Amino acid sequence: MRGCQSQVWIDGNNLDGHLWFDADSDAFIVKGLLGVVLAAYNGKTPQQIMNFDIEDYFAQLGLIKHLSPTRGNGLRAMVKRIQAMAASV
Repeated sequence: MRGCQSQVWIDGNNLDGHLWFDADSDAFIVKGLLGVVLAAYNGKTPQQIMNFDIEDYFAQLGLIKHLSPTRGNGLRAMVKRIQAMAASV
C-alpha cells in the first residue's frame, strides 16, 4: 500500500449492505493500527464509512501524537483505501 513502509493487505466484503474488512500486515505495529481502523469501520454501511470523522476518532484516542510522521501517513493511506472501497460499492 502506498504511504506505508510496511506491507498491508485489505480485503472487504459486502454483507447485506454492510462492509466487513479483513486486513493484515508484515509489521506488528501496523497490525495494531489496522485493528484500530477496523474497529471504526467494520459493520458500517458505505455511507456511514464515508461520513465517519476518522480524524476525530484518532484525536479521541490520542493516537496520532504517538506515531511518527511516516506511520501517520501510512495510517491515513489505510483509511483512504477503505474509504475508496466503500465509495466503489
